[in-house]
Formats: sequence, C-alpha cells, structure tokens
Amino acid sequence: MYEYDKDELFQWHYGETEEEANRIASEIMEGKRHAVIRYFDWALGGSGNLTTAECNNLSNDRLQGLLAECREIYPKTGDINILTDWDGVPLCVIRTKGFGLMHLGDIPMEVAELELGETDKKAWQEKKIEEMLDVLPASAVNDRTIMSIEIIEVLEKLYQQ
Repeated sequence: MYEYDKDELFQWHYGETEEEANRIASEIMEGKRHAVIRYFDWALGGSGNLTTAECNNLSNDRLQGLLAECREIYPKTGDINILTDWDGVPLCVIRTKGFGLMHLGDIPMEVAELELGETDKKAWQEKKIEEMLDVLPASAVNDRTIMSIEIIEVLEKLYQQ
C-alpha cells in the first residue's frame, strides 16, 4: 500500500493538445498504456553547449547524465502524482516506475510495448515519427537526431475513484 497526501501531489496531464491529453489519460485509465514516450525538448532540458552533431552521437548513458543535470523539471522513479484530463480534472494516482532518455532508434521493443501494446517495432517507430512531425520540422525527425531523443516514463496506476 502506498501512502500519499493528495494535496501535496503534483497534478498534470500528458499531451500538447486537448485531444492528445484526453486520449492518453483514457488509455492509462483503461489499462491500455503503461508508458509515455515523447520527444525531449532539448531547449528546455538540454545542455546548451553541445552542437546538434555532438548530440546526435551521444550514447544513451551520456543522455542519462544530461538528464541528471535537469532533474528538477522531470519526474523521478518512485514519484507519485495525480493524472488529470486537459481541463485539470483529477482522474487517478500514478507512480513513475522508470524514467530516462534514449534515442528513438534505440528504444527496446519491451519498452515500446508498454506504451500501447504495439508488438511491431517498425510500426511503432512510424507512429512515433508521425507524432513528432505534428510538432517538429521534418528535417529534425529520424531515429538518431537530437529531436528524436525520447523521454521514457513507465507508469503504474495506483488508485482510481
């Protein structure tokens, strides 16, 4: 049993639009989604002294080091939060089971499956690239560019009314 003070928990939604936020929340609520994998906003959390070419060649271990430098703005393993819909209505309590950064092309199938149960890695990557093309220029999206470094958050739903 997890103990938490509801008034002390951070409340948020996933997604950049109302449709996306409510879809992701619904998938988590229905037990279809156990991870959220989204592109890493390098301008928000990245190290400003690296060139794009250097970033493209970062190892996944080095990405974890860069993430550690900006941890205050991202969840940590073990964090408990309240998931809301787009309008801020609390839906359920979630716990972050794992969190990290990785190049899109390096994300293992076991992790991709947690997102929506997709078992075809190529089909899953194509869906992720389509999602990224909604918010990024086409020149920034491939399996190794800096803009395709992904935030991976593995979730566990703890409580739902």
